[in-house]
Amino acid sequence: MKFVSKSKLELADTVLPDLFIVNHMNSLEPIDVKVYIYMQYLSKNNEEIDSINMAKKLSTSEQEISISLDRLQSEELISKTTFGFNIVNLKEVEVNKLYTPKVEPKKTKAFVEQEQARTLAASAISESFFNGLMSFSWYTDIGILFDRYKFSEEVMIALFHYCDERKALNKKYVYAVAEGWYKGGVKTFEHLEEYLDKITKFQITIQKISKALRLNRNLTKYEEAYVNKWLYEYMYDFDMIEEALKRTVSKSNPSINYINGILSNWFKKEYKKVEDIQNEVRQTATISKDNNSKVKYKDYEQRNYDNLETYYDNL
Repeated sequence: MKFVSKSKLELADTVLPDLFIVNHMNSLEPIDVKVYIYMQYLSKNNEEIDSINMAKKLSTSEQEISISLDRLQSEELISKTTFGFNIVNLKEVEVNKLYTPKVEPKKTKAFVEQEQARTLAASAISESFFNGLMSFSWYTDIGILFDRYKFSEEVMIALFHYCDERKALNKKYVYAVAEGWYKGGVKTFEHLEEYLDKITKFQITIQKISKALRLNRNLTKYEEAYVNKWLYEYMYDFDMIEEALKRTVSKSNPSINYINGILSNWFKKEYKKVEDIQNEVRQTATISKDNNSKVKYKDYEQRNYDNLETYYDNL
């Protein structure tokens, strides 16, 4: 992304507008101030940088940079362009406020109702989790969370409740949880209940597998991907997974990959429940028994006795 300042002046120092210091800096997070100053430096020198390298330069994560850019846009300090971001000329904005007639865009009834509902949700969060003293910057972040993830008001309150219960009501954790919920398809409270049930089922399954295999470690992300496939692609319950685990008894060092081979084979055979496997075992045993009990007479050469009287005389 490229940062461009509207000013054409080239200065030896990176200058910050007084309006930024007076009107905006106090309401921003420390990372936002760092990003804004660095953007001013880049635009002055007409330099380009991507979010990955900016994160490295400022010793933070790419997600933190993304969130910070959202906050700076919300504060109307920067605006998004086709090729990156434009740094807003705060002096020009201030002049326009004074001399340009302010025309409020007409708001639809649905938009007004949504804004009112979100305001009530933010107030509820402030009362429930900040004793009514939530900082202004949190209100900005809640607005960003609503716009970015499209959560309902109930989900937004649940998000703060979830983080508060885990003693992690900080912005980094809140955004991380919100990102996870969003990727899980959460928008409404009903979606959230389904998602949390899915996560609980997943975690319990992992614990049972680790215990059965006596793994004294956490599963790797690749092993967790296998478990996710068994549960949500193959749609197997734990009974099926346990049946596969039983087949590792004779193995000295069974792996998740070995179990995946068993379950994938069953899936190809369209087995959906343990009874399907048991039926196969019974059928295999029956066929084996029948084969062992058959006498294959064709394998023996039949003797011919033309003179039976001579045969008995020789006995």
